[in-house]
Amino acid sequence: MENRKIEGIEAHEGRIIKDKVCVICGDKFDVKLGKGGKVPIQFFFSRNLGKSLGCEEEEYWECETCSGYTYERMKEWMIKNWGERCLEYCESCSLCKAWKCFDYLFEFSKGE
Repeated sequence: MENRKIEGIEAHEGRIIKDKVCVICGDKFDVKLGKGGKVPIQFFFSRNLGKSLGCEEEEYWECETCSGYTYERMKEWMIKNWGERCLEYCESCSLCKAWKCFDYLFEFSKGE
C-alpha cells in the first residue's frame, strides 16, 4: 500500500482532513496529511474504489483498525516483546496466554 495524494483540495503536510468515514465500520476519523500532502500509510484510501463498489461516495476510506494497520503493528510488538507463538497452546505457558489475550482483543474489536 502506498501513500496517495489527495487531489482537488489544498493538500500540504500537517493539514488535517476532518470527518472521513470508514466504509467498513462507519466510524468517523480525521487524517493528518504527511509529507507532500500524502495520506499516511495507516489509512487505506482510494479515489475511485467507492464508486466501483457501488458506495454513495466516490472516495473509499478505511480507518487504522479496519485497514489492518493496528493489527499488524500490535503483532510486530508481540513478536518483538514476547516472541513467536508456540506450536501448540498450553494453558500454563505465559507466552500462550499473552497470544490468547492478543487474539481476544482483535476478536472483540471485530464484534465477534
